[in-house]
Amino acid sequence: MATTSSSGPARSDVKVGRRRPTKGDRREQAILDGAYELLRDTPLRTLSIDDLAKRAGLSRSSFYFYFESKWQVLFAMLGPITEDVFTASRLIFERPVDMDPQEAIEQASAEVVTVWHRHGHILREVGDAVGAEPDLRSQWDSMLGQFIQAAAAAIERDRAAGVALDGPPPRALAAALMWMGERNLGLMSMRSGNAIPSEDAVDTIATVWLRTIFGVGTRAQQDGEIAT
Repeated sequence: MATTSSSGPARSDVKVGRRRPTKGDRREQAILDGAYELLRDTPLRTLSIDDLAKRAGLSRSSFYFYFESKWQVLFAMLGPITEDVFTASRLIFERPVDMDPQEAIEQASAEVVTVWHRHGHILREVGDAVGAEPDLRSQWDSMLGQFIQAAAAAIERDRAAGVALDGPPPRALAAALMWMGERNLGLMSMRSGNAIPSEDAVDTIATVWLRTIFGVGTRAQQDGEIAT
């Protein structure tokens, strides 16, 4: 599985322990790492190929040996970052039998928000580009579809076990929750005044998931209700 460090995205096709990275691998990774850092402060639409090549220490012609366009660079970064988000979300999809839903959803919400903050500048660019780049839009829709499918399967299992509430079809409910999260986290990445305040994000997201699927609040909310 590809990994993503805080310094940038790793190539998904270089398997650690199977072969040493070639000069070409290192050059491609330099382009990805350079773009990752440049995008912290500069939108991709205003960056040129020369900017990306120079940051990687390469010529413009060398850049085109690895990527056809700057949008393809963004495309290449998205996969490993999505792996990070999926890993952070795993407790939503595959909760251990001895873990209650509140603990699982609260932990997953905290981890997703942490990962989103780490890679938010890239995910912001994806959100900005999907309307104009069909290949990127298709990839993003496919990746979100995997999240929705996994969440729907978890809702179905919990309903069958008598843990989750009855309600809309599992996939419809999962889609509503996933798109709600994607839009709100996207607004946070854009530093929109309409975004959920950063300090309230984890509690808000966990509360929406728990009350919608299980009919309960977070553990802190329940403790407060008991105390009163």
